[in-house]
Amino acid sequence: MAVGIPFEQANLILRAPTPEDAAAGTVYDLHVYRYRDLDGNPQVFSKWQFTPEELAEVVASGGAFWFNCWGHTHPPIWISGSDPFTPRSASTPTSGDVP
Repeated sequence: MAVGIPFEQANLILRAPTPEDAAAGTVYDLHVYRYRDLDGNPQVFSKWQFTPEELAEVVASGGAFWFNCWGHTHPPIWISGSDPFTPRSASTPTSGDVP
């Protein structure tokens, strides 16, 4: 499974809920950038790294991968290989750009 990795712009670390979870390696710290968009909606960015084997599977599947979340519904998500903190040209879509 891809793992969350630290990044320079992170302004919060979500910690494992219990020391036992952290010690077991089932839950680990997740560095995030938390902010509100221009409409005041809460947003959270995290950065993930595939292992070489996982990346090979994604490439072999034509770039597709599976996403799973706990709960009864699917939250809105944004996934990209582009750095949302790097300004883009006017011709590049900016729906995920961080203000």
